[in-house]
Amino acid sequence: MRTTSFQTLAWLIMGSTGSAPGVLRLTHGRLAFEAHGRGALTLGQLRALEQRGNAPGLARHLGDGGVASLFDGPASQVKFPWYYFGGGMKLSVGGNPYRFSFLQPQNTRLPAELYDVPGIAGEIGSGRAAGRAWRAALTGASA
Repeated sequence: MRTTSFQTLAWLIMGSTGSAPGVLRLTHGRLAFEAHGRGALTLGQLRALEQRGNAPGLARHLGDGGVASLFDGPASQVKFPWYYFGGGMKLSVGGNPYRFSFLQPQNTRLPAELYDVPGIAGEIGSGRAAGRAWRAALTGASA
């Protein structure tokens, strides 16, 4: 990995329409995601995150609009599928799979506290640029 510290806005994707906004951060080889509220996640998806992270109360906390760290650890199995058109990625942290989009899903609103986060990817061009930057940061591939 070339980059030691990097962060952008990202949406955790679950199922076909579930998503939660937050900050995806890489620091010295460790990847972390901090979710800001429930976004468009269903109660079932929130409970799945709660079980995945062994974090009792997470579903209620995010459902109430809270901020929570969903994971912090080394990433593995990082993939940038062609069908994400450069605007997303799949990876695993602690043996748990995660999918991310760098483009804001149509069924979500961006929380006000995230307006100043680098890499706001509301447009296709900026979302694909964030994808290229993450590919370079995580795989060493040329941006």
